[in-house]
Amino acid sequence: MIACNLHTHTTHSDGICNADEVLLRALDKGFKTLGFSDHSHTPWYADGSLPKKLDDYVEEVYSLAEQYSGQIEVVCGIENEFDSWQEDKRLQYRIGSRHCLPAEDGPFVIDESPEQLEEGIKRYYGGDGMTLVKDYYSKYPSDAITYRPEIIGHFDLIRKFNKANRFFQEESPAYKRFALEAAEAVGETGAIFEVNTGSIARHRRRIFFPANFLLRFFLEKRYPVMISSDAHDPALLDGAFSEAVARLESIGFKSVVVWKNGGFREIGIRDLLL
Repeated sequence: MIACNLHTHTTHSDGICNADEVLLRALDKGFKTLGFSDHSHTPWYADGSLPKKLDDYVEEVYSLAEQYSGQIEVVCGIENEFDSWQEDKRLQYRIGSRHCLPAEDGPFVIDESPEQLEEGIKRYYGGDGMTLVKDYYSKYPSDAITYRPEIIGHFDLIRKFNKANRFFQEESPAYKRFALEAAEAVGETGAIFEVNTGSIARHRRRIFFPANFLLRFFLEKRYPVMISSDAHDPALLDGAFSEAVARLESIGFKSVVVWKNGGFREIGIRDLLL
C-alpha cells in the first residue's frame, strides 16, 4: 500500500483514463494522497496537454477533492514544461520538467523515440551526444531560478533512450560534471527532486531518474527527494515504489517528502509503504 503519488496524468493531457477513474484506482490501492499533474499547454503537443484555460481541469480536481474528502487527500498540480510554463493561482504545486530543447525550427523533443533523438543529435549537435548533454543540463539553473517549481521532474530524462551508452557515456567525467553542476544550482532553490519510477514500471529501462551518483549527491547536500510514478495508466500508480524505497535506503536516505494535510511533509522512508 502506497501513501502518496503526486505525478499523475489523466485524459486531460496524455493519460489513458479520466480523473475519476484514476482516483478510484488510487483508493483501491490504498493511497492516502493523490496529486493530479497533467501536462501544461504545449503548442507542439496540443493533443497531449492541457488547454490554455485550466478551468475544467482545476474545477474537476477540486470537485473530486471535496467528493472524496475523508477518504483520500486530492491535490491539484501541474507538470509544467519549462518552455511552455503555465500559471494559475489555484494550482497547489508545480512539477518543472524538460522534455525538449529549443531548436532553430521548433522544439526538439528528447523523449519521443530513440530514432528521433538520434536524428536530433545529428541535426542540431553535429552528431555529438555530449554537446546535447551540455545543452540539456545548462538550461536547468535558469529554469529553476526563473519559475521556482516545487518539484523537479525526472531531472536526467535525457538518459531515457541511452541504453548501453548509445548516444553518450553516462559514466564519463564530463557527463557527471554537467549533471552535478546543474543539480547543485537547482538544489539551492529548495526544489524537491523527484525519484521517478516510470521507466521501470513501464518496462522500458531498469533505471530510475535520477541516477545513483545524483542521488548520492542529493543525500550529501541534504536536498529533499520524493518518489513519484509518473503514471499515465492508473494500474501503475504504485509502479516500482518498493524498488525505489529499497534503492534510496541502500544509498542512505532515511526520509522522503510527501503531500500530507495540505502541504509538503518529510516522513520516514518506510512510512511511505504502509
